[in-house]
Amino acid sequence: MAAPTSHDAGIVTPEAILLEFSEAGLGSRSLAFIVDLGVRLGIFWAIMVGLGLAAPIVGETVVVVVMIVSIFSILLVYPVVCEALWNGKTVGKMLVGLRAVTVEGAPVRFRHAAIRSALGLVDFFASAGTIAILTSLSTRQSQRLGDLAAGTIVIRERQAGAHAQPIIFQPPMGWEPFVAGLDTSTIDDEDYVLVRAFLLRVRELRSVARQERAQELAVWVAGRLGVDVPAGHPPETFLVAVASAYQARHASPSSSSVAAPPPGFAPPGSTPPPVRPGCSSPRVAPMATRRVRAVIGPTRPSPSCSLSGQSS
Repeated sequence: MAAPTSHDAGIVTPEAILLEFSEAGLGSRSLAFIVDLGVRLGIFWAIMVGLGLAAPIVGETVVVVVMIVSIFSILLVYPVVCEALWNGKTVGKMLVGLRAVTVEGAPVRFRHAAIRSALGLVDFFASAGTIAILTSLSTRQSQRLGDLAAGTIVIRERQAGAHAQPIIFQPPMGWEPFVAGLDTSTIDDEDYVLVRAFLLRVRELRSVARQERAQELAVWVAGRLGVDVPAGHPPETFLVAVASAYQARHASPSSSSVAAPPPGFAPPGSTPPPVRPGCSSPRVAPMATRRVRAVIGPTRPSPSCSLSGQSS
């Protein structure tokens, strides 16, 4: 298997559209921080001017309370709100062309942004940026302390070629009733990202690792869905069926016209049984997903499945 490079990353949409990115360097991240610092100082200055004008009316106590709350909000709340609402971006990241994502390439959520912001006090302010610089230089994916704790990386957005096409996981031949009856509401975006990453890289895996990881992932996904893996069929085919059902659940009207065969799986020999409750247990999830991620590495874009101008 070809090892993934340390500077490849990506974000995937429900239609398996991979957006090509490279990890942000120390220089661009520093520039984004300086811009955000300027925004914070500007907000603080505006608040101080307002408090100065209102002090004779509201009194000294109110001014002190508002000042303390303002400092807290500017330091902690500002980056959390920006990254949670703007898909991993702050004003500085937006201007420089950066975005925070999870290490799997999925969009950051509120908890990721909150952890990054809280440890930003240590990374940037308590140590005058020394810890952020040292950890970014010493980690493979240029992660600062907040990134390591939150499981995130900062990437530089890069537009993909105009010729690239999205990949739609069509139901495997003969599996249409199975896909139609499959309820994927119990799996989330991160689960789908893992399944998608495995299917797109499956041909890079060696035969033994491919079979073992496919079986582990299929059993785990089946446990999450509460169904059995259809007996007598390749686990990769079951995973394609799951990806197809997930896409159908989240598809936009414009996505249905674009189709491409999912790579690296064998077509089924016969129609699988109808969907029925299974006995698979999701308790195997942590070990199975760690082993699968260890083999496929971080989400990495493929030249055949990149599309600019899309986001999840």
